[in-house]
Amino acid sequence: MLRNLGAVFLALPLCLMAAADPFSGAWTLNLSKSKLPPPLPHSQIVHIKANREGVEIREEIVNEAGHRMRVTVRAKFDGKDYPVSGSPFADSVAYQRINSHTLKGVAKKAGKVVTTETATVSPDGRTLTGAYTGTDATGKQVDAVAVFERK
Repeated sequence: MLRNLGAVFLALPLCLMAAADPFSGAWTLNLSKSKLPPPLPHSQIVHIKANREGVEIREEIVNEAGHRMRVTVRAKFDGKDYPVSGSPFADSVAYQRINSHTLKGVAKKAGKVVTTETATVSPDGRTLTGAYTGTDATGKQVDAVAVFERK
């Protein structure tokens, strides 16, 4: 799961409050500020629409081989599983809103937890940081941090 950040982050639908919500907007991955396990994506843009009730996320990812992937999710902040489309690493995600600038997500594949994430928007609203814990293809625990900047 953590081998492809796109699939991981998709598990975290960020569609909270259209224009006023700190998560809403377009976010571009900054690889130099992130701490991710290989293989690294060539690029990743996350589009989020969020409000107090839930989130919609669309991720546009170009992987290390140059292949494009689009991952989408629409979920409420009720802790229930919602389907993830376009990800080979997760087929559902459950989100909870901790506060106006923090979300927690749990991604699953075939009912098994593969990644947990905490996503936080900085106080100035310019940076979105996702801290992930999961397992790689060999079953080894992997921790990662993805840093996104508002487009």
